[in-house]
Amino acid sequence: MGFCKEQIRVIPTDSRFRMDINRLRESIGKDLLDHRKPFAVIASAGTTNTGSIDPLMDISKICHKYGMWMHVDGAFGASALLSEQLKDELSGIEYSDSLSWDAHKWMLQTYGCSAVLVRDESVLIKSFASHPEYLKDSEIYPGSIEFWDLGPELTRPARGLKLWLTLQVMGSRNMGKIIEHGCALANFTEMLLRERPKWEIISPAQLGIVNFRYVPDVHANSHDIDTINSEISRKITNSGFAQIFTTELQGKKVLRMCTINPETTQNDIRDTIKELERFARALS
Repeated sequence: MGFCKEQIRVIPTDSRFRMDINRLRESIGKDLLDHRKPFAVIASAGTTNTGSIDPLMDISKICHKYGMWMHVDGAFGASALLSEQLKDELSGIEYSDSLSWDAHKWMLQTYGCSAVLVRDESVLIKSFASHPEYLKDSEIYPGSIEFWDLGPELTRPARGLKLWLTLQVMGSRNMGKIIEHGCALANFTEMLLRERPKWEIISPAQLGIVNFRYVPDVHANSHDIDTINSEISRKITNSGFAQIFTTELQGKKVLRMCTINPETTQNDIRDTIKELERFARALS
């Protein structure tokens, strides 16, 4: 977007990897004292690593107080608005000035099917509209809104058609049930892991994602634990039984499960954890 690194403030997170509101306030206050003008906050509605949802309502109040733009990265998690059970967790998202959303992440769509929603349509026109001579005859009528004025692409495929068709066939309520199913499986995964010794939950189930690791011995050093978990991931993935990849949280190598496939069952989860334990025991 053309910003320099020194213009960007990375706000620390809390124990559930959500934006720390107090640290956000401190950062804004410091910039104001330094005669800088904070102008935007980028909040997350379901992060890729942990499924964390930032405190959107609090962020919206801060943005309103200081006249800042509120953008929400809802690429993954905004789909949870379709769920009657989960939509309240996204409370505050309705006050955002802009929202990015990927239907191909949780709405059964092939890549890519994405959208940016804005509160004020004119900001898109101000950002992207151009009126070269060769488009004059293509305008429907003077003053009409043309789709090429709303984004960087002049011509584009009908990406929304496949999503429209899916919703017509399934309905938004059934789509919401699929999302609830994925979240319930992540909660089920966390419950099974907490019942087993030597498994540590690093990030609890949030929006269908749970992060954990195997700790063979409380006295084991962090390097050995990281190595074992990397090997567990490699072995179960190479086996073809399941893909359980690693990520890093709090400086730890952890295993990450994303349980949003609508055809995944509780038995699948049980069998996957059994396989993880089998590889873990062989390595410890």
